[in-house]
Amino acid sequence: MPKSRKTQTPKPARKTPRKSAKPTSKQQATKAASSRSSRARSSAAPVRPSKKAAIVALLERPNGAAIGDLIEATGWQTHSVRAALTGLRKEGKELVRDKDAAGVTHYRLAAA
Repeated sequence: MPKSRKTQTPKPARKTPRKSAKPTSKQQATKAASSRSSRARSSAAPVRPSKKAAIVALLERPNGAAIGDLIEATGWQTHSVRAALTGLRKEGKELVRDKDAAGVTHYRLAAA
């Protein structure tokens, strides 16, 4: 049985020219204007608190926070929350660990 050959159709010409590796002066001016406008927007937009700041805020409470509380606040997995606590220790913050009557460990920042 002979093999069938597909007929090759020629590819259509490119509608837009390829981008050159070296930007033109017009492209540079447009890029500079867009970066200026993004800086202006970022200063006007409200700053969202970081997840690390949320962890620190929970740890500053009088009773501190359990791992479950930190997971709920950040949406992280257990090992990520524990790594964040280790990072706080390495930054020089003193963490105190206490167990409540139910056996749940609560972490809190020691008063400086």
